[in-house]
Parts: sequence; C-alpha cells; structure tokens
Amino acid sequence: MIFQMLSGMKKSTVTEGAPKNERRKVEVSTFTPQKLDNVIEIDGRLRAHEKVTISAKVTGVMEEGKSVVKEGKYFRKGQLLFAIDDQEAIYNLKALKSNLQTSITQMMPDLKFDYPEAFQKWEAYLMNFDVDHDLAPFPESQSPQEKYYISGKGIYNQYYNIKSQETRVKDYHIYAPFSGVVTEVNVFPGALINPGTPLATMINTSYYEFKSPVPLEYLQYLKEGQEVTLISDDLAKNWRGKISRIGTQIDENTQNIPLYIRVSGSGLKDGMYLRGEITGKAFQDAIELPKRIFLSPQSVYIVKDSTLVEKEIESIKRRDQSVIVRGLDPDSKVVTGSLAGLYAGQKVNY
Repeated sequence: MIFQMLSGMKKSTVTEGAPKNERRKVEVSTFTPQKLDNVIEIDGRLRAHEKVTISAKVTGVMEEGKSVVKEGKYFRKGQLLFAIDDQEAIYNLKALKSNLQTSITQMMPDLKFDYPEAFQKWEAYLMNFDVDHDLAPFPESQSPQEKYYISGKGIYNQYYNIKSQETRVKDYHIYAPFSGVVTEVNVFPGALINPGTPLATMINTSYYEFKSPVPLEYLQYLKEGQEVTLISDDLAKNWRGKISRIGTQIDENTQNIPLYIRVSGSGLKDGMYLRGEITGKAFQDAIELPKRIFLSPQSVYIVKDSTLVEKEIESIKRRDQSVIVRGLDPDSKVVTGSLAGLYAGQKVNY
C-alpha cells in the first residue's frame, strides 16, 4: 500500500504538449562597400648602401701621427686615413727621374744636328726638369722620324716607368673614398703592411638601403620611386624613403620577393630594425571583414530568410586581423558572432 501511494506521487518526466522548435540566435552585421586605403606593411634591417674594406697596395711601416683612425670616427671624402712610410719609394723615383734627365741630356747634341726644329722644345723641357715634382708630358713630335729617333733612345720607356712609379708612390697615402664612419680598424702605427693587408672597414652614412621581403601578390601595388614611411618603435621616429628597385629572385619557400628602399636622415644606423608602411592604390567598392568570421579563405555565413547560407566572396588582400573583400551586397546580413555549432541550412534568429 505504501509503494502504490508513493508511485502515485511521482510525476512523469515526459513533457506535456508539443515540443518547442527553438532557433539559434546569431549576431549579424551589414557592410557598405567603400574606398579603402591600401597600406602594405613591411619590416627588415637597415644596411649602409656602401660598405668597403680598405686594403693596402704597397709595402711599408704604418706611420704615426698623421691621422688617428678609430672605430666610430667620421671622415670626410678625401680625408687622410693612413700613411705608410714612403721615403724609400720616393728615393727610387728620384733615381729614375735622374736617369731620364741624363738620357735626355745625352740625346741633345744629336737632336740639335739631326732635328734642329725639335731641339728648342726639348731644351726648354730639360731646363724645367725637376725631380721633386711630377714628370711633365713630353713635347709633341713634329714628324714620325723624330718620334722614332727619341723612342730608339729609350726615352719613352723611361717616361712611362716613372709615371707608373709616381702613381705607386701615391698609394702610400690612403684617403677616405667617401664621407662616412669607420666601423672596424685592423692595423695600428708601427705595423708592417703588405699588399692586400686589410686596414679598416668604412661605411657611407650619406644614405642607407632598407631591404624587406614582400608577398608576390603585392607587386601589383608597388613601383620604383614610390614613397615609403619607415618607423623605429624604439626611437619613436620615422623617415621617408623611396623604392629604389624591386628584386627579381623569388624565395621558393615563402614566395616573397625582395624590395629595396633608399633612405637618409639623422638617427639612422647600420643594422637597425625598422618597420615600414607603403600606401598603394586604394581599393574601390571594397569591404574589410574580420578574419575570425571566415569559413574558408573565400566564404562566410550570411542569413537569408532566417536560414544560414554559405556565401562565396572575392578575397583581395589579407591583413593580420582582417581581410579586404568584394562580392557582398550592402544589405547582406553577415554572421559576425561565434561560428561554433553553425551549419549551412540551419534556421536562426538574429
């Protein structure tokens, strides 16, 4: 009797009446096609456009006191960097000039007898001959016979040997090839220098080159001479540069192509990390959608007659958090909320 009484008190778990047809509520938004800025973001390292290793061409001992070359020191173009002891080379050069002077002197009597019209020119040349100055050009020959006669005396051979040695003597003094900063010094006063010895490394600080890889799809928006804004977040500064050239070699792994930007200005340093922004041709009749709402790279959900429909669209450009697309009508109700548990054909409310 107790069992029957308790059983009668238990309520049925079956819901009374017809089951309710509840619909999932989704968040939707509409987007109006408009003109959107096309900003291409890049990053990379800054490098000096000109960087050279200065080497010696002669043998000698590095002199002290004529110039002090230290790392980080700035030099103007043509300023003396290194001086190698050239005294022995100067003496040898003077000996060669003295030999030439003797040869011309010995030639003069025969020249006066055979080519009297040339005698006065060579006499004036001999009077102005100075072993302490660079060799002056020879007088021009008035006839082939005169030229053959002088050549037969070995005069021209001595002349060009001396001019070669004059050039060699100048190599004992090494000057800055451009205005810039010395980044490395390898020798010091008193060191014995041999031909090919690296003396220092120098960079041109007049302007720099910024290199950054860009996706192949961005090439249609880039051209040489286009302006670029380069930004240093560490220094809170920015500079204006221009695209100097676009590479032709594609990275097989990333499908990127190198972009080279020329830039100058105070505060720039070799090896500095920068990011950049390039303003390309604007997108017309475009819409920017968040990446999180995409089902695939080319499709999103829209609500049509309270039903979820997968909509194919044209993806123009992908950014870090969004995608610029075309192909959506202004009245299209795009699902912008969570996509978890949704499927095409599902009835929804919004």
